[in-house]
Amino acid sequence: MVYTALLAFLSVFIFFKIQERDLIIQLNNHNLSQDAYQIKFRDKLTIAAFENKLSNSSKLTNLQVHFQVRNKKITYFWGKGDYAVPPILKGSFFSTKDLKSDLPVAVVGKDWQKKLYKPKDQSYLHYEGHYYPVLGVMGDKFSSSLDQQIFMIPSLQQREKMLVSHFRVIVDGKRNLKAKTLTTILGNVQVKRLHTKQIFISQKTWIASHGIELFGLVLVMISFILAAVFWRFFAAHRYRQARFLQKGLSVFIFEEWENFALLAGLGLIFGSWFGLVLFKSNSYLGLLIYELFGFLLSNIYLIFSLKKSLTKEDHS
Repeated sequence: MVYTALLAFLSVFIFFKIQERDLIIQLNNHNLSQDAYQIKFRDKLTIAAFENKLSNSSKLTNLQVHFQVRNKKITYFWGKGDYAVPPILKGSFFSTKDLKSDLPVAVVGKDWQKKLYKPKDQSYLHYEGHYYPVLGVMGDKFSSSLDQQIFMIPSLQQREKMLVSHFRVIVDGKRNLKAKTLTTILGNVQVKRLHTKQIFISQKTWIASHGIELFGLVLVMISFILAAVFWRFFAAHRYRQARFLQKGLSVFIFEEWENFALLAGLGLIFGSWFGLVLFKSNSYLGLLIYELFGFLLSNIYLIFSLKKSLTKEDHS
């Protein structure tokens, strides 16, 4: 029970590290998902006009738009509905009210925190000769390229003058955003994925980014099997005693499996519970499938290996 509890705890920890690594990758990508699109415009269009097209469409509900300034660490932001918000260390991210503000506001990465001007209760960012009110500071306990970024919402007057062709425009929907939908709504534009979605390449990249964690999961799975191996070894000694009591092979195997499954199951439950108390998880499905697979695999191995080895012993 203690052995499987430890394995369950390690499983939770490794899945937490995978989740943490995925978050770092996303933060290094301006908090954009792997499904984001880059938009290239063929017509002259202002940011305000572009935002109006997105805002007036009922087909687009939850998305964010990044207008990235080339070779600079500033991104002009716009959002609609429910979109992914970066981790905030202090203050808050942009609200719906801020998106419609007549005054420019900013949210900065944590590397800018010591550079802010704070005369009283409000912090300001001094950037290119202007002071911008800062709503919040982005970042997490680990470092990422987001720490150096500035997210800003220009004033409505500025957005009516700024041309989208001067920026790298990225649109990221929360789920199932289709390129065809964007093309239909925006008209004369070129839409392409920000990241290549070829299955082999994306899987290869993901595996390369999580090599240590995947190696750890393989070791834990092997350890699940080793639990059944050790149990089978000691069960062979117990079977010699059971034969003197005239206990049948099938009954003995069932009792051994029953005890193993009970102790292993309790270990999984307590180990997982303790791990989840210490490490916060955004999704439990992958962890649940992994642990159930290890549990079932070790149980199946135990039953068949006991039957094979003890049958040989009966005939020897």
